[in-house]
Amino acid sequence: MANRPHIFARLAGLETEYAVSVRPLPSTSDDNLLPPTKLEIYEHVLVALSRQLPVVRAYHLKEGAFLATGGAIWLEADRLSGDGGMIEGATPESRRPRDIVACQRAQDRLLEDAVKRSSFDCDIRLLKNDRDAHNNIYGAQENYEAEFAGGVWLALWRVGLVLLFPLMLLTWAGMLLVSLAGLAYEFLAATLLAPLGDMIVPRGLVGRCLLGEDRIRERPFGSPWPAWLETLSLLAERVVCGPLAGLLYLLLQVVAFRRVRRQLLAFLISRPIVAGAGMLAEDGRFLLADKGPAMNGILGFGGFFHGRPIILLGDFYKRLVNDAIFAPHDYLDLFGGRQRLQIGIGDSNMCQTAEWLRVGTTMLVLDCIESGELPEPPRIRRPIDALRAVCADTELVHSIETAQGPCTAIQLQRFYCSACRRFLSRRGDDVPQEAWDVLRRWERSLDALESDSRTLVGTLDWVTKRFLLENASHNASHESLKKIDLKYHELSPEGYHRVLTERLEGQDVIEPHDVQRAMRLPPVNSPASMRGRLIREFAGGDEPLAVNWRMVRIGRGVGAKVYRLSEYQSEFAERTSDDEETPRTEAWQDDSEEGEE
Repeated sequence: MANRPHIFARLAGLETEYAVSVRPLPSTSDDNLLPPTKLEIYEHVLVALSRQLPVVRAYHLKEGAFLATGGAIWLEADRLSGDGGMIEGATPESRRPRDIVACQRAQDRLLEDAVKRSSFDCDIRLLKNDRDAHNNIYGAQENYEAEFAGGVWLALWRVGLVLLFPLMLLTWAGMLLVSLAGLAYEFLAATLLAPLGDMIVPRGLVGRCLLGEDRIRERPFGSPWPAWLETLSLLAERVVCGPLAGLLYLLLQVVAFRRVRRQLLAFLISRPIVAGAGMLAEDGRFLLADKGPAMNGILGFGGFFHGRPIILLGDFYKRLVNDAIFAPHDYLDLFGGRQRLQIGIGDSNMCQTAEWLRVGTTMLVLDCIESGELPEPPRIRRPIDALRAVCADTELVHSIETAQGPCTAIQLQRFYCSACRRFLSRRGDDVPQEAWDVLRRWERSLDALESDSRTLVGTLDWVTKRFLLENASHNASHESLKKIDLKYHELSPEGYHRVLTERLEGQDVIEPHDVQRAMRLPPVNSPASMRGRLIREFAGGDEPLAVNWRMVRIGRGVGAKVYRLSEYQSEFAERTSDDEETPRTEAWQDDSEEGEE
């Protein structure tokens, strides 16, 4: 897009997994009352959301739905059997950091309100954090449109995709056989085993083994398959997909985001001092970040290779193995020179400023890198070890070994901050005001971390959480302190972050009316604008609506109208947000009112 401004022009968005806390009500007297399953809670959330704004089921293999805001809600679970899983929210794609944070806060509010209206005989709360009391890791991911490759590396990538195509077809065939085998067992169980009832198939352990939780307990857990069959199916899929996954991973290691990952790595490793959420570890130590200490690789698929990488490449694998089956155009989109850069190291932030800085500084550094104006940053010798050391360094004095000599995390952040200031200064008047706002808040935060971090209570999460823990009772047990840690992230009026920050003034960077708007409408200047508008206009209509991140299809068969959302990026991006925001908001409000009539 030739007319697209260089600074804060890329598409970006956040994915957040919310832990679900289910507690009995004080008035509940029936000890045998079963709590709702995660699938039941998820379905309830969708119903509650649909009463507030149009909602359409996602055209995707994963259970999910898209909202008129342009964002999506998913049931995130590694396994369908049992009762695991979390509710995941994905913000609509936006171009400005404030819009991204407004959409994230709107998503938090929508989900909190949805679970609050629960009709279940229990108290359901959402926790916006990254690690539970049992040390399970989940939480936030960031997505940025970025330069994937260019020149010879892009050519090598395209040749590799073509060479992988036959293997991709064989992988699809293998997955089809695995699915057919599972369906055959499901048919056998439904037609032969289930009708025999309690005489041959008792409703205990044997029944669950043969028929699965859904049929035996007659409640929706998410899968009609028994746990052992799902385990066998997942193992078979890994065997079938292994060759394609391995070759794709090697190809991505060579070509994917070469310049970006080389110049961004030191920034991401030192970023927890600004964007970390803080955590009370099992050994009683306070760490700056939840997810950082759990990272085990720089690049990974999040499943096959390096389950918790700093930069996730699993989207490329999913698009080849899953998405391209139903939408071949997604395979062709992979040939482009700009792709989705997915960062897995970030924490879920409760403080607005920390979330805004996490997104805004990263976008600013990416702009600086892609302009070719970032000096070569220090090269960290052992990145994963350095990351863990940074997260454990609450005094911010630990020296990180680099090829250019030792330096602290603050010094690394100041290197990037100074480079971004020079980058913006050279642009003169062609700089969005928000870029300067991010830079100044970044500089002030680093100054405060060096002088007196207590002035950042309510501004940075790890500082705020440490303040709460330090002001707890001196003889508080580890269990009590861990409850404070977790309660900090609770999305409710009793959540400790909300209780504390309501007493502080001037901590928000997003205006309340911007959050209210984002709870109803998508951001401007992005594909989400068209996605949200089509959902608002056609959801619940006579024609079926199929929606995913890349397209919206209205109707069936050859007569269906398909909107490729990437084709609308330039249309929206050529307009300034000031020109578009007011009239487009009014137009969509009019559309909504007409639909209600």
